[in-house]
Amino acid sequence: MKLELINLLLFSDKRRNFLLLLAEGPKSIDEVLNLLQIPRVSLLPQIKKLKEEGLIVQDGDVYRLSAIGNILIKKAQPLLNAISVFEENEYFWSQRKLDTIPVPFLNRIGVLKCCQLIGPGIENWSDIFPESVKKLNESTKVTLLFSYFQPYIPSLCLELAKKGVELRLVLGKDSFERFRKDFCSEGGKILAQENATIFVRTEETVEIPAGIAVTESRLLLGLINKKGKFEGQYILSSEPSALSWGKELFEYYVKGSRKVSSFDLLDDD
Repeated sequence: MKLELINLLLFSDKRRNFLLLLAEGPKSIDEVLNLLQIPRVSLLPQIKKLKEEGLIVQDGDVYRLSAIGNILIKKAQPLLNAISVFEENEYFWSQRKLDTIPVPFLNRIGVLKCCQLIGPGIENWSDIFPESVKKLNESTKVTLLFSYFQPYIPSLCLELAKKGVELRLVLGKDSFERFRKDFCSEGGKILAQENATIFVRTEETVEIPAGIAVTESRLLLGLINKKGKFEGQYILSSEPSALSWGKELFEYYVKGSRKVSSFDLLDDD
């Protein structure tokens, strides 16, 4: 690939976002300007460059990818999506331990585009979920994972279980021990609900994220920073691709866990 084409694909947010829009199908100039929320005068020079290199075709007021543009975008789209994810919340990602996410999932990090960064921030890193996560009790299925412990976890899970939510909870070993020691009664009440299942991680050599919450409509992902601390910030996404990614990631961690039958014994299954 010519260096000029690489530059066209990677080194301009406007061109990159324009091409990604066209990958979804032909768009009129008005549709593009509305979706990208940029002035016409700033996009027209980028369109001119893309036309000159044969990456797009203009039919009246409508633009579409050329055959070459379509091939290149399909090949480059995972990379472009990953760039978008990291650029949207650059500081967050650059300061987090990404090796708590398995490589196959990191390779698909681009599905987390259009995420929102939420949470109390570093000054309140010990806080549990931000307010919006309380909407979990509006869901019918909730999967939760915590590598750390907060006193709010037992009451949250018990509330969800009593409301009939299909709850699956994975706890890191230290988190589970704290749960069992200080909240044994709540743990027993959760397990007494047929719709609730608790797992404890047994694969101690593999680090896990600070927190994961997945419902039918949202994914929250919390990661520890490079100093091993959790700052109370979460990446939030409602994109279908992100939800699928989150569900698969949760199942990955379930495989390295054991089911809790009581807060004294673990199942051998």
